[in-house]
Amino acid sequence: MRYIIKKCVLLSVAMVLFGITGCKKYTDEYNPQSRTAETYYNTFAGFEDLGKSNYAPLRGIVNFTGLYYLGTDAFSTPSINDSNGENLYNNNLNSANGDVDAYFRQLYSAINIANNTLYWATQVKDGSAATVNTRVAEAKALRAYYYYLLTETFGDVPLVLDRTTVISLVFTRTPEKDVYTQIVKDLSEAIDVLPLTTPDFGRVTKGFAQHLLAKVYLTRGYKSYGGAQADFQLAATTAEAVINSGTYTLKAKYADLFDPTITNFQVNPEVIFSVQYSTNATTNGAGNSLQQYFMWDTQNTGLVGRSTFYGKTNNSTALDPYWFSVFDKARDSRYLANVYDVVYVKVAGSFNNVSYAVGDTLLYYPSVAFTPAQKAAKKYIVINPDEYRTSPFAAGLRSYPQFKKFRDPFVTAYVDNGGARDTYVFRLAETYLIAAEAYLKTGNSLKALQYFNTIRTRAANPGTNPDTGVSYATEMQVNTLTIDDILDERLRELTGEEFRWFELKRTGTLVRRTLAYNEEAKAANALKANNLLRPIPQAVIDLNRSTFPQNPGY
Repeated sequence: MRYIIKKCVLLSVAMVLFGITGCKKYTDEYNPQSRTAETYYNTFAGFEDLGKSNYAPLRGIVNFTGLYYLGTDAFSTPSINDSNGENLYNNNLNSANGDVDAYFRQLYSAINIANNTLYWATQVKDGSAATVNTRVAEAKALRAYYYYLLTETFGDVPLVLDRTTVISLVFTRTPEKDVYTQIVKDLSEAIDVLPLTTPDFGRVTKGFAQHLLAKVYLTRGYKSYGGAQADFQLAATTAEAVINSGTYTLKAKYADLFDPTITNFQVNPEVIFSVQYSTNATTNGAGNSLQQYFMWDTQNTGLVGRSTFYGKTNNSTALDPYWFSVFDKARDSRYLANVYDVVYVKVAGSFNNVSYAVGDTLLYYPSVAFTPAQKAAKKYIVINPDEYRTSPFAAGLRSYPQFKKFRDPFVTAYVDNGGARDTYVFRLAETYLIAAEAYLKTGNSLKALQYFNTIRTRAANPGTNPDTGVSYATEMQVNTLTIDDILDERLRELTGEEFRWFELKRTGTLVRRTLAYNEEAKAANALKANNLLRPIPQAVIDLNRSTFPQNPGY
């Protein structure tokens, strides 16, 4: 698929990297107030507008589901016969790949806005100096986030820290180690300035910078140039600073984080940072398509058809059978908070010579497989866990419990692709899991289990197991912990929020887990160690007038 690309981003890679302060041709063609950067951004009002512009690119950046989810252990394409390069790591994942090209451009476009913010902060002549300093800290924290995504995706990348006003066609790849040093510097400086809270929900705060810094330390700890135990301890300590800050608390119920029937459900004390959207169509751009991810296409059966209840998929990313296997469905409330295990008829009709009325059960996905006799005794269609890679309605497609986590109350028509609910980027549950992983890596299993089991406790179904007389919360506790346990817990807790590919890459499990659980990637057998980096876009290499090497294997 193609993602939101700002008009500025469609300019050449060279301009994105090294010269533009905005889309000049648009201001030339229509600028009723005759504003220029030199006469507007040096005013407090103009600088505030520039500061706000740092947030717009995030809407596009968080929507690269192919790069974030395909080709991992628990996510694949809707069609089991797809030749998608991001899922199979075949020849279609190359330097001309549209996603990697757009991703590179969008991240550098966002960095360019941050760099301009830092420059114009030194030129503001009026207003509140404290507010200007806060906006600088916001820009540094966001720039650090973009460079984290860039270097984890591409490895060595150009490190651009200053505003430039002319096109440059000579640029080099900065060693990944040095990019990480700058990321830590930006975040550390931002933490010293950013407030704990903000009246403008959606702005970067101290918690954003601390949470990201904890993840950066955790990621660097695994690397050959990293600090290993020292970095893991820093990750743990920084994550604990967020947990113990008193600013954030876990919601009592996991499902309440995503239930659109709860008033203002997205503004809650567990959210550290989210990308904002609007119900105002004039300011919502293309809108949020998050509600279209991880679902099978209900149009495959006329008995469901174009149901806004079950949503419209963008047919980009599907849940692989492994995703369903990681849940303890009897004890873990997150399973049914994430999916519908029953699909009801929305359009009366017949299938396989069986008539159905609106409201009848059409599909049932049992946790424990039905026998052939049990299936035959039901009017409705029973799909067992080992049948999720098939569909009764269309060959080569999947049918599995329909994903509902991101259902959007603001989407009122099936043809409406753009939603208005926010996208959670960081929330406190992930901070707990970062702390658990960091302490596991330091060898402190007691601390690791403490943070890990806190998330498990919240996730448990209420009440007592009638078969054992023990509370579900107690039964959800674990006594031993491995990296694979943490990765599985991240699936249960953070699907659609974490960027899965980065998590597997960080822990050194991308190749092993993907080839073990992703049937399509396993069959292609093309995933290799060199795929821990994406290809540098060919346009970047072609525009450069200096040596700019491609990543190995592409």
